[in-house]
Amino acid sequence: MESKGEVCFEEEVEKMRRSGMSTQEISQKMGVDPAWVESLVSMWESNDGSSGTGETGK
Repeated sequence: MESKGEVCFEEEVEKMRRSGMSTQEISQKMGVDPAWVESLVSMWESNDGSSGTGETGK
């Protein structure tokens, strides 16, 4: 169940990123490490080129 909490955090980060917030703004608002937010964004950006949105498809 703990991993489900991580998924919720990731979903919130993705929503904020899509709304135009910077990684720094997201990390401050959520109270998480900016490096963690940047790693998620990097992961999504690398997936966007191959699968579209990255939300579904696998």
